Amino acid sequence: MPTTIQVSDTTKQLLDLLKEKKQAKTHDKVIQQLAQAEMKIPSSMFGAAKGMRWKRGEDRAVFREL
Repeated sequence: MPTTIQVSDTTKQLLDLLKEKKQAKTHDKVIQQLAQAEMKIPSSMFGAAKGMRWKRGEDRAVFREL
């Protein structure tokens, strides 16, 4: 669900410049990219569980419930 966030004119101009520079479709994408970079969140979690081992058969059932 979309929401409204109030920002200053200067911040809006900076977001517009970043949107153009990153060729993003929306301001939301620009903010997401900035937040992910700040929090050091990888763009893909592929391979994140490399080497993960199951301890017991029931661990798999618990894992699926999440």
